[in-house]
Amino acid sequence: MVDDEIQMEQQRLKPTTNEERLISFKNWLNEHNVIWKNVDIRSSILYGGSALYSTSSEELPIIEIPTSLLMSSELAKNSSTFIPPTSDVFNQAEQHIDQETLILTLFLLHERSEGTKSFWYPHIQVLPTTFSTPLFHKENYVESTSVYYLTETMRQSMSEVCDLINPKTFTLEDFLWAYTIIDSRGFKLTDFGTTLIPLADFANHVSFAQEASLCSKGVDKQTNRFILKTTDKKIQAGDELCLKYNNELANWQLLLYYGFAIENNPFDSILLEIKMDPNDTYEMEMKKMLLLNLSEDLFLDHELKISENEPIISENLLATLRLIVMTNEELEQYNLSNLDELLSSIVNIDNEQRALNKLLEILNDIKEVQFTTTLEESLNRFQSNQLDDDERYSLIYLIGQKQIIENACHWINNALSQLK
Repeated sequence: MVDDEIQMEQQRLKPTTNEERLISFKNWLNEHNVIWKNVDIRSSILYGGSALYSTSSEELPIIEIPTSLLMSSELAKNSSTFIPPTSDVFNQAEQHIDQETLILTLFLLHERSEGTKSFWYPHIQVLPTTFSTPLFHKENYVESTSVYYLTETMRQSMSEVCDLINPKTFTLEDFLWAYTIIDSRGFKLTDFGTTLIPLADFANHVSFAQEASLCSKGVDKQTNRFILKTTDKKIQAGDELCLKYNNELANWQLLLYYGFAIENNPFDSILLEIKMDPNDTYEMEMKKMLLLNLSEDLFLDHELKISENEPIISENLLATLRLIVMTNEELEQYNLSNLDELLSSIVNIDNEQRALNKLLEILNDIKEVQFTTTLEESLNRFQSNQLDDDERYSLIYLIGQKQIIENACHWINNALSQLK
């Protein structure tokens, strides 16, 4: 009877609205000596969900979080209430998910199941309940692109991991939720491994370092606090406080792992896989050997990027294509000593035309196989005021992919016309 009464009281004290949950979380931060001066948590202007905002134009934000609040894979291993998978499960699962991510994903699910008894309950109950990553899309908005197949592969991999664990207390959808929380919000810390950091995980991403108002300084070992420092960027009251998550993230990476995409992303790219002729002729074997073993500059996987002051078609890509389309006679002119000449000069006009037409063929195949709509159709749809985040960010990704291909085709056609 006593246990029932305690459970009823805990249920009564649970916050029921988003505002109540946020108040509870803020109180929890204050109770545990988190320093967050000149900072507030509000609905994000840039993206969905909540974000960090500056509350002063005169004083800089200060964010310092005691390590006692960090939910880490190392802490999970030493928990007295959580039983991690066996080493056999870890070994079988490692082809799908790294050990740190898996253990923290399961620990987060364990703590969520504890409800108000969990130390991290105030943090867990302000975490997103769903995401705009393709894993959570109700419809296929990304057409037949690489993101679609990567998402399907990811879902299948996580399903296999779930089957290995054989859970009694959560579903595959629960597992995908926790996995996405860790994958999109986790920090990699030297002494803690993969870690969820309450408050810090509200900081959104910007593409350029100069746009970031915050940067991670890691854990100060003297104070045992995780520190987010301000950058040199001028900060005004009401500005969203953002981090630069990683180096150069293309929209396919942002959408797949974080659930958003950036219009006119300067680091956007499209992946190309150049397939070799399956015929096992002597000449083809020579080309494969040169490509796969003997040159650092020639390879089969490439990215088309739009970078300032650089052509959209790189010299490495052109050199690879020049080698692939070579005739037997052309191939006889090249060996290890002069192979690097392919990077700086054409073999001959005929070879260059074949190389450019080969690339044009690859790009047209991508358009035909991966896209079910045109660039114009995507741009028109993007003007709709009825888009949810899933479709809107997917359209930004698709538009970027299609624009890169259109720009590349335009570049190739110009190059072909100059060869005539």
